[in-house]
Amino acid sequence: MIRSLDSLRAFLCVAHHASFAKAASQLHLSSSSVSRHIAELEKDIGVTLLTRSTRKVAMTAAGRTLFEQASVLLTALDELGNRLKEKSQQVSGNVSLSAPWWFSTHFIAPILTELHQYHPELTISLDSNDQLLDPNEGKYDIYLRFGGLSDSGLIAKEITKTEYWLVAAPDYLEKHQPPNHPQNLLNHQLLAYRFTQPHSSWLFKDQNKHHRINLQQAWLHTNNPAAIYTCALSSGGIALLPQLGVAQAVLEGKLIRLFSRFAITPNRLDNRLYLIYSKDKVQIKRIKLVIDFLTSYLREQLTIMSNRQTR
Repeated sequence: MIRSLDSLRAFLCVAHHASFAKAASQLHLSSSSVSRHIAELEKDIGVTLLTRSTRKVAMTAAGRTLFEQASVLLTALDELGNRLKEKSQQVSGNVSLSAPWWFSTHFIAPILTELHQYHPELTISLDSNDQLLDPNEGKYDIYLRFGGLSDSGLIAKEITKTEYWLVAAPDYLEKHQPPNHPQNLLNHQLLAYRFTQPHSSWLFKDQNKHHRINLQQAWLHTNNPAAIYTCALSSGGIALLPQLGVAQAVLEGKLIRLFSRFAITPNRLDNRLYLIYSKDKVQIKRIKLVIDFLTSYLREQLTIMSNRQTR
């Protein structure tokens, strides 16, 4: 009876190379250790497997039979071990994710395909919602949102910091006197995002001066950023949107950026994008895997896009 797979591997390696020295080098063992393995194997089986001389090592008839059959068996065992290892590394189950509608469409959805290829047993429930959902309610495993948290025990992992750009179509600016100060915006057609919280203003920061523009007189209020973007493209007015969503249109001349010297913020939100989750959730293997995957891929994707847009 063969009691050691290590001894069997040593025999197969010596027989393949017809050399104890070469086998020892490949197995990262000393020649004496390889010889000991062969001796133990021959003792277990009760037959001589190799003949040794000063010039060469040769298999006996029994050794040749063992080499032919054991090579196949050991290869099959190695493949089985690899499959079992891969199986143990697979994750399964569902992970729920909430993300802004526009961002989930253009950034989350494309990379989920790759996630599925790596982990086919994993399922994702992606809800797109532009409302400011409260992550403390714990309805979803992971939240992706602009703006940090206050007084929360949740983890907020920063993905990127973006700017908000004030933009308008060239046709609109040809028909209307372009504003030269934030207060002049009150004389323009404004396209405003409707938040669930009672905030309705844009905050402009220029050095130490702050200007807040009330949006109550905006002609369009909507919770759909895509609708604002489309209206801006069709000369419907002036909009404030994330740089990630409008930079390409600005580069192509479809939109013109206004007040670039100002840092502009919608309401009181900061301009960073976060992955938000609880300390309990991150202990779950499948959720942590998705968090790490999204963090890595989104940071890489957004960095590439930002570099392309600033060239």
